[in-house]
Amino acid sequence: MPESVEKRLTAILMMDIVGYSRQMAANEARTLAHITAARVDVFEGAITGHGGRVVKLMGDGALVEFPSVSGAVLAARAIQRGLAGFNAARPGDEPLQVRIGVNLGEVIVQDGDLYGDGVNVAARLEALAEPGTILIAGAARAQLRDLEGVGFEDLGPQRVKNIPEPVHVFRVADGGGAVPRPRSASSWRWRVPAVLVAVVVLLGSAWWFVPQVRDLLAPAASPVPSLASESRPSLAVMPFENLSGDPAQSYFSDGMADSLISDLSQVSGLLVIARNTSFSFRDRGESMDARSVGAELGVRYVVAGSVQRSGKNVRISANLTDANTGIQLWGARLDREFEDLFALQDDVTAQIIDALHVELSQKERRRLSKRYTDSLEAYDLYLRAYEEIWRFNEDARRNAQSFLLRALRIDPDFALAKALLATTYTNRAGVALLDNEQVLEQGYRIALEAVEIDPDLPQVHTSLGLVHMFRREYDDAEVAFKRAIRIDPNYADGYGLLGWNSHYAGDPQAGWEAFEYALRLNPRAPFPYLNAMSEIQFSQQNYEKSLELGLQALERNPEALRQRLFLAATYMGLERVEDARWEVEEALLLQPELRLRNIRFIAPYRKTESLDHLTDLLRRAGLPE
Repeated sequence: MPESVEKRLTAILMMDIVGYSRQMAANEARTLAHITAARVDVFEGAITGHGGRVVKLMGDGALVEFPSVSGAVLAARAIQRGLAGFNAARPGDEPLQVRIGVNLGEVIVQDGDLYGDGVNVAARLEALAEPGTILIAGAARAQLRDLEGVGFEDLGPQRVKNIPEPVHVFRVADGGGAVPRPRSASSWRWRVPAVLVAVVVLLGSAWWFVPQVRDLLAPAASPVPSLASESRPSLAVMPFENLSGDPAQSYFSDGMADSLISDLSQVSGLLVIARNTSFSFRDRGESMDARSVGAELGVRYVVAGSVQRSGKNVRISANLTDANTGIQLWGARLDREFEDLFALQDDVTAQIIDALHVELSQKERRRLSKRYTDSLEAYDLYLRAYEEIWRFNEDARRNAQSFLLRALRIDPDFALAKALLATTYTNRAGVALLDNEQVLEQGYRIALEAVEIDPDLPQVHTSLGLVHMFRREYDDAEVAFKRAIRIDPNYADGYGLLGWNSHYAGDPQAGWEAFEYALRLNPRAPFPYLNAMSEIQFSQQNYEKSLELGLQALERNPEALRQRLFLAATYMGLERVEDARWEVEEALLLQPELRLRNIRFIAPYRKTESLDHLTDLLRRAGLPE
């Protein structure tokens, strides 16, 4: 029987803190203390004093529900007035300002959260508001007669993103701060689709990200920090053995293990090691004995298994072992017809979760029960594409793209395939330096489609974030990457991409810290991590460290064009001119059309001086104009 959907008419207040990321970059500890004080002194009293309920704190913002429009408006005014006094009492600190949007509308209630156009419009108004002001929708304004001490300025109909009809907007005249007109809706870039409007106010993911993640980003005492002290059960899923008798079927057995990693990673009660690290044991011919793996990775449990695909039948054998004792805690051999593959995967995941005695939330149960696609043929093509992606070269990228296009012809709503397809286009532009603007636009369009189809997949957000980063839309990229991490707290690549974006946005230290945390989940750093970490060290002119990491990356992928270029610049920084020129020659063999003008695509720096530094070194190394 389908679950009933609760709907209700309610007043919604959305707000976000202005300039949070910049203040955090300047002085993290002081900013956190400043915001915590404001939350205690201003926000909590204003909200609860007017009957409000904080639905969730998301990033540097909040979604709050009120039983009446007057309560929402009076709370908003109390917040802005309270902040004016709060700032006046702290003349040595940068003033804390918020934007607020208020709406009255129908919302969908699910697991205590709110969704729908009621939330959507409030979020759009918050985005239109100038710092220190309050905007209110006409539907909410119509419910107010004379509200003592509060006036309204009619701003007329405004077109806002993803709302088909113009929204009549009013500005609350007593906002406690400056009173400029709102930003033009047409100039506000798209950030998150309507189905995700509840997270539009992430804009930096501060209140969620800082307590739960940033605390863990201290410099590691060793290259591979132990996860044994984690309160959550920690585990590694090893690559499943291919028992089909056909080496060409390895993509399928790898895909089964990878799907299990992906599913288990989305369980907040587990800490799961990333695929790159667990698969590296097999790729390097190392022992996959549970106790050896547990000792090296610092995990408590190890999952191993095998896959046998024969005709119309599939058999998956799997076991869960305590890495401390070597005792097998659970094991099963499951046989299904190939057409029941998805149910078979669900069974394996559910039995492992049960064996670990982990409780799932209702949201996690729904997420794990969702199917990526109903087409086994499309899913098989996706697995083939995913296998190609890990080869990290242009031929493999083209092969992957071909498989994905075929999969999407079968199932146009296969969001996971769309997300990976978008990434193949982004990699073509930002990594292979081919057809840049046009290809990035294709990747952007496809990534948007993936997010619209299934916003609960972390991969759709990282694919969108990657496009944003190469388009120099750093705030939008940050929102996307943090959304992916929120969905999947074990998503090592999400932390890595967040770090890469922070680096190009002008904060290499924050970028490095994010990679340090990514390495806790993926301790055997794959090529993309080494590549990006080398770039971060280069940007800080730590050339020796950049060179060390860059050479490791190049060893993993000798055809890495962007890594060749950063190595050339690094060698020039070290005055090793001959080595620098040799790397440029190698880069030109990979891409003969490469010119200095292309470098702005490979290195999307916010700071022009950082880009100028890179291009100057490459010019001296012999890269043609």
